[in-house]
Amino acid sequence: MNTAERLLTTIDWSRLHAIADANGDGIRSALADLLASDSPESAERAYWRIENHAFAQHDLFEVAEACTSVLIASLLDPRERWVRIAVLELLFWILGGYASPSASTPPDIRERCHAVAREGLWLLIREAIGEHRDAALEVLNHLGEQERAWRLIELG
Repeated sequence: MNTAERLLTTIDWSRLHAIADANGDGIRSALADLLASDSPESAERAYWRIENHAFAQHDLFEVAEACTSVLIASLLDPRERWVRIAVLELLFWILGGYASPSASTPPDIRERCHAVAREGLWLLIREAIGEHRDAALEVLNHLGEQERAWRLIELG
């Protein structure tokens, strides 16, 4: 079991709110399916079970913080290309979002997601230096770290 899969099991997803105040169990399942996907098509199906549930357009829900934690952790271990791209795309949307007007969403959810992502900043920079430069740089831009990443890329 990889790092992200272990992390998935330590979070009580049933206590976290998603869209329409649904609990986060569906997000846990979708993340597990995404990380284990054996094709781009299965990754895309899992992706859409996360989008419009953990976040919708630019509205973040409570479960987005835990989702961010698992997505960042997933960059630590080897993954198929299509999984890494989906992970970076989900991070892009989450980190670019804002608290939904739902009463169950903490008003500082954006800041919480950013703080979680910053814990894995080096993983995002590694992605920018590696094969997924453009996608990782877009995520880093939401964190205000695109310039630093470019400096590291130029050093390489």
